[in-house]
Amino acid sequence: MTSFELGEDPWVGSGLYRLQEEAFGNSGFALGASELIDVLVHRSSSTFWRGRMYQGGSRVPRGSTFHFSDDSLTAWLDECHVRAYKLGLGTWTTAEVHIYPDRPGRLELFEEELLERMPDGHWYPGARPSGASAWAQQLLAFPRSKDSIPRWMWDIFRAEDVSPPLYNPEFNSVDWKNRRRPVTDRGTDFTVEPTIIDPSLEPGVFAKIGRKLFGG
Repeated sequence: MTSFELGEDPWVGSGLYRLQEEAFGNSGFALGASELIDVLVHRSSSTFWRGRMYQGGSRVPRGSTFHFSDDSLTAWLDECHVRAYKLGLGTWTTAEVHIYPDRPGRLELFEEELLERMPDGHWYPGARPSGASAWAQQLLAFPRSKDSIPRWMWDIFRAEDVSPPLYNPEFNSVDWKNRRRPVTDRGTDFTVEPTIIDPSLEPGVFAKIGRKLFGG
């Protein structure tokens, strides 16, 4: 687990309760199960999902109708994604949700892609690890400072020779491709048109950081 915990945020508890009611209420889709686990990997353009159901200690098949509604799960986690954002530090990448019939559920957040391979070793459809483009879009929406980008993500950027968006504390902005957008405590504000960066007018060390990103 990472530092992107949401603590006592009531949004988390209310969402977990709604999921429990949807799964184990009077007309719930998971009556008789002992635990539901849903894993969502957030990406720039889509979300990879997988779910598991258990009865006792045994995993049982989970059909297409045995899942939570988008409003209860996906929309709720989208807001958790935003609420967990910390200026310059980013937000979580994967969420793992555990729901039980007889006790409160729990939400675990991770700073990695929690992906699984099929028994034959291949990736499940849609579960192939993301490339530099996807992570650049993630950082554009939830920017991090250079030192807050994890090593595994830097390895992807370096392998594809991509300079990622960076959080600029001097302007409280995200700077990328010679553009600058304002950042709030909920991530980048895309309602504001980006400004053009003039390198000759840049103050401080950030003026030269672009040339040093891949310098080791």
